Amino acid sequence: MSWREQLQPASFRGTPFFVDEASAEGARRVVVHEYPLQDKAETEDLGARANRILINGYVLGNDYFAARDELLLKLQMPGPGELVHPYRGTFQAQLISYRLAESTREGGMARFDMEFVEAALVTGPSERRDTPRRVLSQAAAVVAASQTQFVQAWPLQLAAEFDRAVAAVLDAVRSVETVIGVVTVAQDEIAGLVSFPDRIANRIRVDIRRIRDLASLRRLFAYRAPAGSNTRGALANAAALSGLVQQQAVIAAAELSATLTFDSQRQALAVQDELADAIERVSFAADDATFAELRELSARVIEDIRTRAVDLSRIERYTPAETLPALVIAQRLYGVASGVEGLLKREQDIVSRNGISHAGFVRGGVELEVLSD
Repeated sequence: MSWREQLQPASFRGTPFFVDEASAEGARRVVVHEYPLQDKAETEDLGARANRILINGYVLGNDYFAARDELLLKLQMPGPGELVHPYRGTFQAQLISYRLAESTREGGMARFDMEFVEAALVTGPSERRDTPRRVLSQAAAVVAASQTQFVQAWPLQLAAEFDRAVAAVLDAVRSVETVIGVVTVAQDEIAGLVSFPDRIANRIRVDIRRIRDLASLRRLFAYRAPAGSNTRGALANAAALSGLVQQQAVIAAAELSATLTFDSQRQALAVQDELADAIERVSFAADDATFAELRELSARVIEDIRTRAVDLSRIERYTPAETLPALVIAQRLYGVASGVEGLLKREQDIVSRNGISHAGFVRGGVELEVLSD
């Protein structure tokens, strides 16, 4: 491909113009230290000076006023904008100055001498609350309250309900371990724990924390322990175990949410709503102390996810007019500012998000789900 074929149509903030000549200036920021009786100077290099990009451009035509005014408007807007340089490609640039020239000798034309510097995103120090850590800290408080509730609800004298209590605890632990995929608990082991509710609570807590995905934890949000009979003791045992497993599963899900990386705002807010609903449901069977801690946990989960969702992309709908490769669609939607690697990631996101079987053929006229930026 020749150099002429590689030239790109010039534009600034999406407004096109023609280019006569483009040049650049660069320099180092150097402090020169000269001392008496020293023939050579000492230099101190403070880094590169911002490169100046000089472009001699123009717009023309019988009605060139509209093109001139549009480019003037874009040049006068504050902040950096996207500059398509015919020789260097696309990047963010900040206008430093421009000069507009028109003459009757060159009727139908407006010339622009423009000076830019390539702009970089500079971020200063900022204060930001560590919301994931706040979730994890509150989860520990809820765990303690939930286990205390269970210990207080579990009867000290099981007597005739002993076998049914063993069966209920065995079912609870096995239900959790089935989710994990490894069932190791034995009935004799549970029989040794039944008279120690704090050990039962710890065992269930440890097992539930081994589950590392929300889909598996969801299976325990509505767990119901079998009572075995309609006696008052059996029903009380089953209710205590059901509440313990449900609360511990919801707490583990809240802890897990603080470590998740979300793909989009919609995904993040969907998890937020699901967890808020789950925490509210388990709160109905909680005592006063656990209820208060659960409400605070819900508030911190919402705070955390909303804070992190601010920087995430929104999901939008896009319908290509014709059948195209996913890479071409990605380039049209997002441009090339992120480079080849970034563009390939965008392509993969389009393919995986929409279940496209072949990245080279995305059907035209079919609505796609894409990220906004």
